[in-house]
Amino acid sequence: MSDPEEPRTRDLVVAVVQMEARQAWADADAVSANAEAIGEAYVEASDRADLVVFPELALSGYIPLKGYDQRRKRNLASAARRAATEELPKLADHTRGRRAALVLGFMEPTTMRNEIHNAVALIENGELRAVYRKMHLPVEENHYFVPGDDVVVVDAAAGRVGLLACYDLLFPEAARIAALRGAEVLVVPSNWLDIGNLRRLGEVLPVARALEEQMHVVFVNGVGELGARGRRWRLYGRSLVVAATGEVVARAGSDEETLIATLPGSDLAAASDVFPVLRDRRPELYGALVESRSELSALGDLQGGEGGT
Repeated sequence: MSDPEEPRTRDLVVAVVQMEARQAWADADAVSANAEAIGEAYVEASDRADLVVFPELALSGYIPLKGYDQRRKRNLASAARRAATEELPKLADHTRGRRAALVLGFMEPTTMRNEIHNAVALIENGELRAVYRKMHLPVEENHYFVPGDDVVVVDAAAGRVGLLACYDLLFPEAARIAALRGAEVLVVPSNWLDIGNLRRLGEVLPVARALEEQMHVVFVNGVGELGARGRRWRLYGRSLVVAATGEVVARAGSDEETLIATLPGSDLAAASDVFPVLRDRRPELYGALVESRSELSALGDLQGGEGGT
C-alpha cells in the first residue's frame, strides 16, 4: 500500500472511453453487445494507459426514465445476473497480462430477489479487484437500486484509486473520505443528462473536488439518448480529466470517443504546497455534518430560525 503522506511521482495515463450503451431494460441483446464494445475499446487502449474507464452502467445501459414498473425491474435484474455470470468474467480475461486496469459501471445483483446495485468495478490482470456500490441515488434510481454504504479505495498498479458514481460527486463528504483513505485519483463514471444545471455541475464539480481533495479526478460521462414514454433525454458527454492542481488536462466532446490523457504525478505534491488541507482539518468541529436534518432544524429553531447566531 502506498503511503498517503508520500504522493506518487510517476505520471498516470488515463483512457476515457465515452460510449453510448444499449439499454438492457428494453433490449435483450444489450448486455452482450455492450460487453463486446467495452472489450474492444479496452484492448485498443490497454497498452497506452494505466486505467481505461467507461461510463456509469456501461455494461447494461441506464434505467428507464419516467417509466418505472416491476416488469422493467425484473428485466434489469435478469440482465444483471447475466452480466455478472457471463460478461464480467470475459472482460476480466481481457485484462490478463495487460498494463491497464479496467473501470466500468454495471448493475450488480444482490442476495435479494430482483434487487440490484448501481455499481462500479475495477478489474486488473484477470481479477475483480474492487466493487463500489453507489451510495447516493437520485430521483428514479431509488426505485431500481439498493444504495451502497461505503466509499471504496483500492490499491492498483496505477496507484490508489477511489471509486464513486455520478450523483455522489455532489456530496463532498464522499470525496473527502476517499482522500483521507489515501486516494490519488478519484474515478467517477457518470450518466448526466443535457439539462442546464447538470451540465454546469459537470463542468465545475470535478475541478472543485480535485482542488479541495488535492487528488486527480476522472469524470467519465455517457453519450447518446435515453427514451421512455415518447420522450428523449440526451447524455451530453464532455468527460473531464482533472489534475490535482485543478487543471483540466483533457476534455471530451459530445460524441463517442476515446480520450487519452496524462495526469502528472508531480501535481499530487504540488497541490498541497500552499494549503495542506488534509493536515489542517479539525474534525472535532464538524459534528453538524453527521446530524440528521431534523436535529439541525431543531437547532435552528432554538437559534431564532435561519441566520440565527
